[in-house]
Amino acid sequence: MAPQSRANAAEGVQRRTCASPLYSLLLLLLLAWPAHAQFLTRPVNLAELTQRAAIIVQGRVVEAVYEGHPDYPHVRTVRVTLAVERMVRGAQAEFFTFREFLPGLQASRGKRGYAAGQRLLLFLPRPSQYGLSSPLGAEQGRFRILRDARGKEMIVNDLGNAGLFRDVPDAVARAGLRLSPAEERVAASARGAVPLEDLLSLVERLSQLPSVQ
Repeated sequence: MAPQSRANAAEGVQRRTCASPLYSLLLLLLLAWPAHAQFLTRPVNLAELTQRAAIIVQGRVVEAVYEGHPDYPHVRTVRVTLAVERMVRGAQAEFFTFREFLPGLQASRGKRGYAAGQRLLLFLPRPSQYGLSSPLGAEQGRFRILRDARGKEMIVNDLGNAGLFRDVPDAVARAGLRLSPAEERVAASARGAVPLEDLLSLVERLSQLPSVQ
């Protein structure tokens, strides 16, 4: 459905009563359907996340407000503000805010909930026409930063980094690039947390690949 058609349909649905679950479900689908596949949940690796992301930001959550969409109050969203620690891609700023659509069971705090104090690395697309932006690949594009028993900063996505580095060395080789020894160790990981700085170094390397819209 074309963006303008979706907008017209959404406005028509909004004018009807919100009491009908059918109307609410239709509106949710209209709002959630991404023009740039931002809610895509097929397996994606770090190379594709890096190529597709318009924003790559590391920061600490300072506010997470679970609320209705400003224009569609019965559509659940979460507005997240990060104190930026590192803007890998995007306009430099002290704070970064985005609004994420919460479909179905995600409409309340849960596994993918946001809370003040969390340190995250996010791969995000450009916001949709409704101002919504969700991590690319869902759980695959949202990373938690933590410290291991020795105090070293580690990073892992919500899928435990499973499949994250699949085919990454091949993508690098096809582009005529070379990985550092630390990047090679990260790219050889099958799953589990990896050193934060090594992953960020690998992301910088993968940023040399052509972007994908």
